[in-house]
Amino acid sequence: MRGIYNSKDHASDRQSTPNYAGNIIYILAGLPEFLRKSMMRNRLNEFFTLQDEDKAEMIRNVIYALPSMDMNTTAKLFKTWLELLHELGDEKRTSIFRLYAAVMAGNVDNVARIDFAPLLDAFNSLDDGVRSATIASIKHVLQDMDEKMKGLLLKSIPTNILIVLGLT
Repeated sequence: MRGIYNSKDHASDRQSTPNYAGNIIYILAGLPEFLRKSMMRNRLNEFFTLQDEDKAEMIRNVIYALPSMDMNTTAKLFKTWLELLHELGDEKRTSIFRLYAAVMAGNVDNVARIDFAPLLDAFNSLDDGVRSATIASIKHVLQDMDEKMKGLLLKSIPTNILIVLGLT
């Protein structure tokens, strides 16, 4: 299963195709909140019906696109995404975080190039209950991760993020 999270498997494919994940992010960010939330809820529900390989590919595309994105725009979507994951419950939230963690650990160079500051601001603006549940899910995922993969992932994330998550 580890191979499906490796960015090198499809890197040449991504370089020759348009950045669909980035385009979708910009389109969603431009929508009024009620439409954005509704569309994102539908996309999340569809996401959970996909095979693991397809889920991992979608996440790889997002991770690949993030370093070149306007993170202030992305932060708006990130906040909505976390709120929706909270609505979907711990099991689904943890499962998607598990996939993101595995893909990110396999793409540490891209992760290290992400500007996390706007994402952290969006996270800090969440309701306390959403923040607490998100942190608990992230910690649960990290506890279950292979130590080597966890180490790679944590080294690629800025210290201020780790502090907010209570991981240092």
